[in-house]
Amino acid sequence: MSDPPNTWPGYYRGYRLRANADGGVWWQVYDGTERLYLDPTPDEIVERLVGLKSLGGRMHVTENQDVLTRVETDSGDYREVWLGEYPLDGEYRPAENPDVSIPVRPGNLDPGDLWPSVYDGARFSFVERDRVWWQNPETHRRHYIDTPLPREISLELNRYKSKGGSFRITPWRDLITLIPFHPRPDKVDSQFSELPEVVRNIIKLRKERGVEMLPIYIGSLDDFEFEIQDSKSLSEPLSEEEANELDSWAENLGRTHDVNPENHQDPTDETSEPTFDDDPEEWDSTNDEDV
Repeated sequence: MSDPPNTWPGYYRGYRLRANADGGVWWQVYDGTERLYLDPTPDEIVERLVGLKSLGGRMHVTENQDVLTRVETDSGDYREVWLGEYPLDGEYRPAENPDVSIPVRPGNLDPGDLWPSVYDGARFSFVERDRVWWQNPETHRRHYIDTPLPREISLELNRYKSKGGSFRITPWRDLITLIPFHPRPDKVDSQFSELPEVVRNIIKLRKERGVEMLPIYIGSLDDFEFEIQDSKSLSEPLSEEEANELDSWAENLGRTHDVNPENHQDPTDETSEPTFDDDPEEWDSTNDEDV
């Protein structure tokens, strides 16, 4: 890819930050006015953003540290722009009390520990280790990843969400999720009171908005690489491999065992996958990209 800023060829997703023309960068608390300011700030990234949007605006940081924004076109639509890569780290400080801080990137966590920072990141969902997808919030189409999750990550996810659910991947590739109850109440009792007051207040705000769940750490994806695949269109022709596989399946249909049509589901059919409401995105941010 050419030097930033440049057109982003992928999907628009990730950990949400905002910046203004004065160089301030913050994480905004759930569609409210409270701000947690990032220290230190990615000055070069902000300079590129302000060069495109003079008042500043929103940025998303993907699970691969790509920083993205949207810029309005002459037709009133938006185009996605890549601002560069940034290894997000440092501290968040409340605007009204900058002497207080929480880590952006918590460390020394074990799977199942309460997450002691803001809950954000690229949102994915799963039902099995090899059935993981990112859902486009505009088209609502599901885009599956091309590689099964690491086995140890899958085991931890299933421990807390045995029927599947949603999770976030941070820019530093930690995997976190929300759960309605913890199978280890003793761990919650010992850790909840130790959470920073800022994080406890964020959990309180989330609870007041109807999301009565706790954020926990699942594990690190480290060097696990995956790609988000294009969503299949019904009008798109099958590849030669897909056509041969489908023909072979049709030829053998019914020869080996009977299938009850009422119980049959096509595993490639998006409508056969459940829809999860365990990690809503709509309630925690505005739709205005320039705010």
